Amino acid sequence: MSSMLPQYSTKLFTEIWNDVDSFKADLAASPFASSISTSNPDNVSLVYYLLYARYGNNPIANRDENQFKFKIFSVIFQYGPTWEKRLEVQGKLRGLTDADLLAGSKAIYNTALNPSVSPSTSSLEELTYINSQNTTNYKRSKLEAYAQLLDLLEVDVTEEFLNKFKKCFKVFVAPEEPTLFVTEIDDDEVI
Repeated sequence: MSSMLPQYSTKLFTEIWNDVDSFKADLAASPFASSISTSNPDNVSLVYYLLYARYGNNPIANRDENQFKFKIFSVIFQYGPTWEKRLEVQGKLRGLTDADLLAGSKAIYNTALNPSVSPSTSSLEELTYINSQNTTNYKRSKLEAYAQLLDLLEVDVTEEFLNKFKKCFKVFVAPEEPTLFVTEIDDDEVI
């Protein structure tokens, strides 16, 4: 059996981190350890598996492996918290019930004639004395509620985040060294 093995001048992502535990350990030992996973510790694993799926067999851009690791971790530090929050918000939006969607806003209009305290025009504090009150309660139709939900839902909040890691990997992925052919030989063959 023979096969061609491409030779790159740098290691592949999977040669730097061949499992999630080594990725977690390196991130935990770095100054970027608290950059994500404050609300969900599984997000570190998720980032690893997303990177593995996208860049697993890609050669890294740096010859210095430590610089590559810090580049990955700095991208996580820069964009990870926003990505996490977007995941969380999308989860909450997907979890809204029909009652949540149909509920509208509420407006309260109070009138205070001759209060004992003079209101300030720059204050947001409410007066404690009220002569009359009007309220307006809005309720959405199902169609309006679902249309608004669909406007807020995003199909993918991760693609933009993953694209931030492109700079960590070689742009032109082609063997840079001569291609080696590996063949199995019998013990009595002469090479």
